[in-house]
Amino acid sequence: MRWQIDNSRPVYIQIMEHIRNAVLTEEFPPGCRIPSVRDLAGAANVNPNTMQRALTELEEDGLLISNGTLGRFVT
Repeated sequence: MRWQIDNSRPVYIQIMEHIRNAVLTEEFPPGCRIPSVRDLAGAANVNPNTMQRALTELEEDGLLISNGTLGRFVT
């Protein structure tokens, strides 16, 4: 995934958009386990707390589901 983060809008919203796009283009197909918060944060060069916020929002939107210690999966 190619991350293009700018300062014009909140970073967590941009992350959410990138992940939604990855799901729509099936880079992350349904049932796919997404990388960990730390792995995604490192790839996007953002704070892990910011990445966690974006992923939590996507869970609340129903796009992702958390499966305890197994990680997050695309619904």
